[in-house]
Amino acid sequence: MTYFGGSRTQKRSVLDKVRAQLAKQKDQEYLSELDLDDWNAAFDRLNRMYWNGKLRKIPVSMQILKEKAYGIYYNSGRIHLNVKKQLTPQAWLGVLLHEMCHHAVNEKYGHGKTSSRGTRIIGHGKEWKAEMRRVGYTGKITKYSGKERFIGSDISWK
Repeated sequence: MTYFGGSRTQKRSVLDKVRAQLAKQKDQEYLSELDLDDWNAAFDRLNRMYWNGKLRKIPVSMQILKEKAYGIYYNSGRIHLNVKKQLTPQAWLGVLLHEMCHHAVNEKYGHGKTSSRGTRIIGHGKEWKAEMRRVGYTGKITKYSGKERFIGSDISWK
């Protein structure tokens, strides 16, 4: 299908709708048997689903965090999900994927390094937003995007 005309916003809207449909199909296929009592297994499953298992394995745990964040990726190689937040399993999975995108960008570019364009890689910068879009997030992507990714999915949870 070739798409001509329309503003940049209209083109982005059309692409987002197509991405959302494809992501929903992929979600149902890969996540139908996910056990959310084990967040390390969830990491492995998302890693296979979005990075073909090539993302370096790091531990994931539920922690009481002082920060207001839902989750935190540490450049030293771990992910903590904030147990104080009361989220559904689908929302937690979205938060985990958000943090895994930080991990993927860190693995690809390094923390705080300069990109090939000469700009510094920052936590919620262009590279991270591109990774978020690649794994199926649509619409405006901000540092608060994440928990909504799997909400409303027809995923059967064990």
